[in-house]
Amino acid sequence: MASSTWMVAFTSSPSVSGEMKPGADILILGAGVVGLSAARRLSALGASVTVLDAVEPGGRGSRAAAGVAIPSVRLFDDPVMLAFARAGRGTLAEDLASLPGGDLLRRGNGILRVVVDAKARDALAAKAVADVEGLGTWRDAASLVSLEPALEGTPLFGAFETDQGHLVDTDGYVDALLKAAAHVGVRLRLGVAARSVSESSTGVEVQTEGETFRADRLLVCAGPWSAGVEGLPSLPLKPMRGQMLVVHQPGLHLTRVVSGPSYLAPWRSGEIVVGATEEDAGFVEQVTPAGLLHLSATVAKLAPRLRDARFVRAWAGLRAATPDGHPYIGRHPGTRRTYVATGLSGQGILTGAYTGALLAELVAHGHCAAAEPFSPARITDGSPLATR
Repeated sequence: MASSTWMVAFTSSPSVSGEMKPGADILILGAGVVGLSAARRLSALGASVTVLDAVEPGGRGSRAAAGVAIPSVRLFDDPVMLAFARAGRGTLAEDLASLPGGDLLRRGNGILRVVVDAKARDALAAKAVADVEGLGTWRDAASLVSLEPALEGTPLFGAFETDQGHLVDTDGYVDALLKAAAHVGVRLRLGVAARSVSESSTGVEVQTEGETFRADRLLVCAGPWSAGVEGLPSLPLKPMRGQMLVVHQPGLHLTRVVSGPSYLAPWRSGEIVVGATEEDAGFVEQVTPAGLLHLSATVAKLAPRLRDARFVRAWAGLRAATPDGHPYIGRHPGTRRTYVATGLSGQGILTGAYTGALLAELVAHGHCAAAEPFSPARITDGSPLATR
């Protein structure tokens, strides 16, 4: 059905745009941080919530992330996204404090935002005028080695140090969210992929390989896969591949995230993760020689003592990127009962729980002021979108 027909069909259903009815059926596609965060909140408000995820144990995109929970320096030029990242940092901190074992999901304490020369230092300081506190205290090259011995021999000029950042154990985080969601009554159907979606005046139907799920409303929180559901209008959304590498050198470890164009960060059992590439490679999730070369060059540049470190593992994951760099959080264009939350790019772990909270508020109450700047309505001028 064309999206213009959908718009006419739902004009006579005012309850869809108002507050959520008690016991409303909510179906969510995606058991990552965003989907599970929305599910927990909506279930707590009395909704009957079911989460589908195409893979088991769920959260494909979230689990593939390295888990660096720091606002990108790119956001210093974007006040809206910088505020979004700050709010995300607060919600993530609340999650880690409230989830059972959440305090064990943090790795490292703080960030070193490194620069190669005085010009780069001044440029970064100038960019950070909106977040001077987040930038931190200047440390020269000698101080870096005293803070992180693994950086001995680095050609870096220095770094800004702050305690406002860390790495999150993404597998542990998603597992904890799955348990928390199940505890509040969310039904989890992992390994069940949505094949197609259709809307009617009374609800939404999602067809899987062997079942049909019906609900009052549908939330699409499937990362870069959010744009590929048959029956929904297409979204301008691109998968961006990130490759990551883990190394281990006995006696050398990190206690902070070392962040530049690429990063080094504390991993498990004293290991160090190196990441991440940004590649327009479609939905190809594979490690490549070019990616490993880039990551190896990062090691050699930032921490020369790690050049002979033991290779532990490498993997690739996909991020969802929008054309303007802002996420989509709101009603799916061309629909009345379907919502979408995706496009967090490299800030997914940092802002995922906050995004889920905004989506839940929007669905439950019919409005959410904090989500308005990220409404997917901005991608169209009012003309019908093509339906997949």
